[in-house]
Amino acid sequence: MCFFMFFDFSYSPFEGFCLLLSMIIFGKLFRENWKNKNGKWVVKSWIYGLISSLSFFVMVLLPMNN
Repeated sequence: MCFFMFFDFSYSPFEGFCLLLSMIIFGKLFRENWKNKNGKWVVKSWIYGLISSLSFFVMVLLPMNN
C-alpha cells in the first residue's frame, strides 16, 4: 500500500534533461576525483556519487510526463 503512493510523482521532459545533465556532470566529477585522490577525495567522491546515482534512479524508477 505504501509503495503505491509514489505513482503520483512524475517529472517533465525539462526536469528529465536536468537530471540527465546532473548525472553526467557529477559522474564525471566522481570519476576524476577518484583518479586524482587529492585532499578529502573520499568525501567528495561520496557526494558526487550520491548525486549521480540519485538522479539515475529518479530517471529510471519514476515516470516522465508527456
